[in-house]
Amino acid sequence: MQTTKLTRTSLFLVLLIICSQLSIPIPLIPLTLQTLAVGVIASVLSVSEGLLIISSYLLMGLVGLPVFANFTGGISIFFSPLGGYLMGFFFYILITKLVLHFTSTNIYSLTLANLAGAAIQLLVGTIWIMFYANISLSQGVMIGFGPFIIPGLVKIYLVVIISQRLLNLSLLKS
Repeated sequence: MQTTKLTRTSLFLVLLIICSQLSIPIPLIPLTLQTLAVGVIASVLSVSEGLLIISSYLLMGLVGLPVFANFTGGISIFFSPLGGYLMGFFFYILITKLVLHFTSTNIYSLTLANLAGAAIQLLVGTIWIMFYANISLSQGVMIGFGPFIIPGLVKIYLVVIISQRLLNLSLLKS
């Protein structure tokens, strides 16, 4: 791996870890800036770099490093209601890059791509919660999807602004 790619992926991995610790206190739902970082990663890096970052992040958390929200880590997180959302990061990267592959990186394409990626990530998390808690689809949507829609839209707005600026930096061109 060339030095530029190694530096780039390391910086974005650090960004993801830091954003995972930035919590917005809202009653009943955990709200971090984790998905903001995933959206930026999906929007500005290659598929392979994005998947490498997500894999590294999840592996670090799996072995117990406190990289997940609220400085948590360990295999138990994967077998909690949060496990589906974490695994959904892979889908966020893949769907976002797929949309961007067939469009461009203008404001509309970035918005559409991140809406699709975030929706699929939330869907994976919601399905996981439904099986984990043995609840119905409507209950799953009310618990695992609905509360995250408005915060998700705000994050996507920020992802688009940040991504457009980052796409113009020479560090991201290789």
